[in-house]
Amino acid sequence: MTFHHAPYTVLARNERNWYILQLGDGRIQLDFGPFAVAFGCKAFQVLHSLVEAALEGPTVAGCIAHAGVERSIWFDPQRGTLLLAFDGMVLRFLSHELLAFTCLCRAAAMKLGTGPLPPPSSAGSLN
Repeated sequence: MTFHHAPYTVLARNERNWYILQLGDGRIQLDFGPFAVAFGCKAFQVLHSLVEAALEGPTVAGCIAHAGVERSIWFDPQRGTLLLAFDGMVLRFLSHELLAFTCLCRAAAMKLGTGPLPPPSSAGSLN
């Protein structure tokens, strides 16, 4: 029986079985089990910077981090959730889940030898 190499490399994994993979074509895939999405490496760096910025702690409802209208994180204090909107995708996290996802992004970035791009603009609130 012949086994082939997987067309991806596992960059990070956590106890929730969330993965960040590097695909054979260089794209980065976020894999949450029943849902997965892939981005270019630069887009992943922007996403990473958004989640890092959001960790500073939401204090008011509305947009708490953004890198343009289609790349932002929103806080809903009534439900205690954070919404990550990124290039047409929307993910919902509880605060502790966003922390787990940020740790996953950090581990993947370390393996890639990259970091988040400069922090997203905080000028010009989207609220």
